[in-house]
Amino acid sequence: MKLPRLLPLIAIAIGGVVAVRAVGAAPGLWQGAQAWAEELPAAVAGEGGEAGAATPTAAAPSAVCALTPEQLAEQAGISPAELRIIQSLSARREQLDARDADFATMLPLMTAAEQKLAAQVSALNTVKAEIEAMLGQADEREQAEIDRLVQVYSAMRPREAARVMATLDDEVRLPVAAAMRPRSLAAVMAQMEPAAARELTEKLARRAACRRRR
Repeated sequence: MKLPRLLPLIAIAIGGVVAVRAVGAAPGLWQGAQAWAEELPAAVAGEGGEAGAATPTAAAPSAVCALTPEQLAEQAGISPAELRIIQSLSARREQLDARDADFATMLPLMTAAEQKLAAQVSALNTVKAEIEAMLGQADEREQAEIDRLVQVYSAMRPREAARVMATLDDEVRLPVAAAMRPRSLAAVMAQMEPAAARELTEKLARRAACRRRR
C-alpha cells in the first residue's frame, strides 16, 4: 500500500498551513504588543500623578519685611541722622548728575547758537562799515557841493549874492555862509537887510556852538 509514503507528505502540508497561519497572525500580535508598550508609560504616569496628588505641597516662603531706617542705620553702624544725611547727599548727587546730563545736552546747542550769533554780528559789522563808507562818501560829496557854492557866491557881486542868499533855506545858506571867507561874507551881509543880517549872524553863532559841543 502507498499510505506510509503519504504520511510524511500530509505532515509537511499540515506544518505549512500552521506556519502560514502563524505568519498571518504575527502582524496583529506585533501591533498588540506595541500598543501595550505605549499604554504602559501613561499608566505609570497616572499612578505617579495620583501619588503626587497624595503628596502634600510645600508651603511658600513667607515674604521678607523691609527694614526700617532705624534698623538699616543700626546694621550700617551709624545713627539715623547720619543715614538721613547720606540719603540726602545721594539724592543731591543724583540731581547734580541729571543737571550735568542736561548741560551736556545743551552745550552743543549753546555752541551752535553762539557761532550763529557771531556770524550775525560779523555780518552787521560788515553792513555798518558799508553804511559808514557810504555816509563818508555822501559827506564828501556834500562838502564838495558846499565848496562849489562858496566859490560861486564869493565870485558874485555882494549885492546880488545877498539878494539870492536871503531866499535860500538854512540847510543851504548856513553851511555856505560858514564856509565863506570872513571878508567875502562881510561884504555880502553888508548888502542884506539889517533884520536878515542879524538873523543870519545868530544862526551862524548857534551852529558854531553846536559844533563845539560835539
